[in-house]
Amino acid sequence: MNQLNRPVVLGHRGASYGRLDNSRAAFAAVRPAGGDGAELDVRATQDGILAVVHDPIVKGYGAIAENSYAELSQAAGGELIRIEEALEILDGQIVDIEIKSEPKEVGWVPSELTSRLLGRFLQSYSGKCDIFVTSFSEAALEAFHKVASGYRLGLLTAIGEDVPERCKAAKGLGAAYILPHHSSLDRNAIEGAHDADLQVYTWTVDVASRIAELASFGVDGVITNRIDLALAALGANID
Repeated sequence: MNQLNRPVVLGHRGASYGRLDNSRAAFAAVRPAGGDGAELDVRATQDGILAVVHDPIVKGYGAIAENSYAELSQAAGGELIRIEEALEILDGQIVDIEIKSEPKEVGWVPSELTSRLLGRFLQSYSGKCDIFVTSFSEAALEAFHKVASGYRLGLLTAIGEDVPERCKAAKGLGAAYILPHHSSLDRNAIEGAHDADLQVYTWTVDVASRIAELASFGVDGVITNRIDLALAALGANID
């Protein structure tokens, strides 16, 4: 367990319950809600800007990878933000940056452009956020690590995937974290990951009883839409 004596609580795309996810408002609300930090998503625009956005398209406009940041931001009503701005808002907090890189998605770039751009950006990052970098894609993490080897990596696992097998893949990448969906976790899976020297952060869990159960199994971090509910389930004092 970390120095908090409870699992780390990260807001899923910020403190997104009741707010637009991956937005200024969602990130600004993390600290007041008592969260330890946030999970967020990055994608590269056509002109090489790292936009904080989950979906591969701006609805009603077009693909993130096929349009400029200015065009996409205007289409999104000014709500699309850059990674620089998100980290400024989250100053000093824990941040899980998820690289979005799925071959099945529109605008996917085989050269792992998002990974390489994020690596270059973080090489010169001088802020105070405690950052680790995650992805479902092993190729994305490998490409990132070639550019910025000093950052901790985490391998996400899809719903229903075999956690022990993904732990082997994570270790092959030199990762420090495994991030399974909470439905894939039980005590044995968490203990197995710990035996492999991997921290276990789970997504996305919003049920108090399940959060408490995962904590009893020894989970290291919880990614949630409900920071308030998670902290209450963990018996945390919220000022």
